[in-house]
Amino acid sequence: MKGLTHFMSGVALASFFPAAVKMAAATRTGIPEADASFILVLGGLYGIMPDTLDFKMGQFFSVAERQVDCDPNNPDAAKMARQIGEAMDEAAETGKYVRAQLYPIQLGSHYWRQYMIKFDSQTNEVVVVLNEVVGTNQIPFLGTEPERDRVGKYKLKKASLRDAHGRPSIVDIMSGPQYGFRPAEDGTVAVEFLPWHRTWSHSYVLGLILALPWTLIAMAMGWPHAWLYSLIAFLGFAIHITEDLTGHMGGSLIWPFDSTRYDGLSWFRASNPHANFTVDFMAFVIIIRNLMVYSTPAGAAGEAMTLMPWYLYYLYFMVVPLAVYHTIAWTLKEGTSAKGGELSAAAALMAAELSAASQNSETPEEEADIRREEMEFEASEI
Repeated sequence: MKGLTHFMSGVALASFFPAAVKMAAATRTGIPEADASFILVLGGLYGIMPDTLDFKMGQFFSVAERQVDCDPNNPDAAKMARQIGEAMDEAAETGKYVRAQLYPIQLGSHYWRQYMIKFDSQTNEVVVVLNEVVGTNQIPFLGTEPERDRVGKYKLKKASLRDAHGRPSIVDIMSGPQYGFRPAEDGTVAVEFLPWHRTWSHSYVLGLILALPWTLIAMAMGWPHAWLYSLIAFLGFAIHITEDLTGHMGGSLIWPFDSTRYDGLSWFRASNPHANFTVDFMAFVIIIRNLMVYSTPAGAAGEAMTLMPWYLYYLYFMVVPLAVYHTIAWTLKEGTSAKGGELSAAAALMAAELSAASQNSETPEEEADIRREEMEFEASEI
């Protein structure tokens, strides 16, 4: 999920506590406990904290054993694929965890050569495809893709890869990804995308440790309901981890007792616009109702909670609008298509496969037609 989604989820969760809403309400409401507390925002801040720890600190302590050469003057897809594959072979041969760092191919202050990395578990190959030149806005300049040697492949010699991430990675501007290759007991090598992400920072135990000091701070400051600050901070942290479990990468849920990064449920991707919008909208509707209920003098006294029962409120303002939204989105297929870079790379892979089929097959036209149909289906599934 995106940062805004995690923030709103933390605030929404905090808004379920009447005391927290009353403490955060403006003093003009006439509620005695109202002291303009930041407690609701605290839930949102802890909601984005796990990713903040990763991207502002954790990634800089993850040192890669292998550096992949991304030469901007002479980009070599085959060389890049070989260097990534050799890192995987090293992990399989030594039984040690190996990390490989990739970089963007910067051509100027505002121009970058986009490329794609794919781990093909069916063919046991690492595939790199060079794409078009893009601007900082990530919009490609058509016709700028390399005319030859655009696709590079490396067949693993000692490793049998297992890619839990699934989808190809597109690299273009600002920074490149790091991959971790972890040898498993069954002889395979697992591909871990961004090995520094969603590890120690995505732990319920760490969330509890970071939340507890707020009780001491609140007691020292004389704030009411001191324990509630720690509870809301922890719940904001925990909802972030729980939401991330719906994706592919999961997290190290009980670090430091277990540092394993468990896979997620693979229901959604972090960039899925429909999943993010759905959670954002749900959080917004929840926050509005809870503020109406608990931030007024009548609500604080337990009177006139809402103008309608809670189940009708959520039906009319959450369930029905989301049902309409998803029906329209499903009908138009909006937001589910592949990125432009993935489509461009898929077309390049198709051309390379068709060329190879034409050269190697005794019946090139028939083989090419079959492979074309297969790759068109694969591209549609991206």
